[in-house]
Amino acid sequence: MKLLGHTSADMTMQYLDVALQDLQREFRLAREKPRHLVPQPRAPSASVRPGLEGLIDSLLAAQHLLEMFRRALPDGTSRRRLDRLSNRLTKIVLETRKLRTP
Repeated sequence: MKLLGHTSADMTMQYLDVALQDLQREFRLAREKPRHLVPQPRAPSASVRPGLEGLIDSLLAAQHLLEMFRRALPDGTSRRRLDRLSNRLTKIVLETRKLRTP
């Protein structure tokens, strides 16, 4: 109460009620429309290439999404695991490119 400069506890409680209502409203909005979720990419079906080239395109898209998600994580176990997965995916892309017939 003293920290807020109020002379009575009733005045402090009025502000507390407003703050709780705001908190509840923001919590409800956050649950309805979470901002932390990455939107799913929309790949137009006309641009999907058949065969090995389409597979390589898909692997590169997955690698890009993995990297974007990994960058959003704080340093820790999950981020390191995703880094290792990204490295493995890079190796898979390289091996897949070797399957091209000249």
